[in-house]
Amino acid sequence: MSATLPALIYIHGFRSSPLSEKSRAFKKLFPDIILAMYDTLHPDVGYQQLDEIVRDVMPQKPILIGSSLGGFWAYQLAKKYSLKCVLLNPCMAPEVTLQPDIGLVTNMYTGEQGTMHVSDLLKYDQYRLGGVPLECVVLHEKGDELIPYQESVAHFEGKAKLVLIEGGSHSFEHLETAVQEIRLLLQSST
Repeated sequence: MSATLPALIYIHGFRSSPLSEKSRAFKKLFPDIILAMYDTLHPDVGYQQLDEIVRDVMPQKPILIGSSLGGFWAYQLAKKYSLKCVLLNPCMAPEVTLQPDIGLVTNMYTGEQGTMHVSDLLKYDQYRLGGVPLECVVLHEKGDELIPYQESVAHFEGKAKLVLIEGGSHSFEHLETAVQEIRLLLQSST
């Protein structure tokens, strides 16, 4: 009897959606991946939505993949449930990184608009959950123009497998490297 592969959950970043290029690429490579849909403007709502998605597939010991703000959420939920995670150019200080976006925000893929307030940013600290992930791989492109790779070095050096990639951008251009790491985690989970 063969072991069941873990579920894969991809958590997109701020102003993104399951319609993004990364989401579509992951869906093509991993047809069963769950593309999380969540509120990126309001942490209380977003956390509840993501927590429910993860809890629904806990019997399959999901591997969480998060990009940018999704990296923050993937890491926190991986700690909470002792899961494996892969973080791409993670935003580990959203209360700082997202300050320029206070006010009216437009989703780059859906065109939906909403308002983010300072009070929303102040809530992220309460979602820095305890525990440790079962395994964590962090990939950060040095060319990321929004989140300096040094943030990942400061946060993850000695705590996770940290892969710094020359070049790139905040969009995360070396998807094949991420796919290799995801496949390694899948193999080690069976």
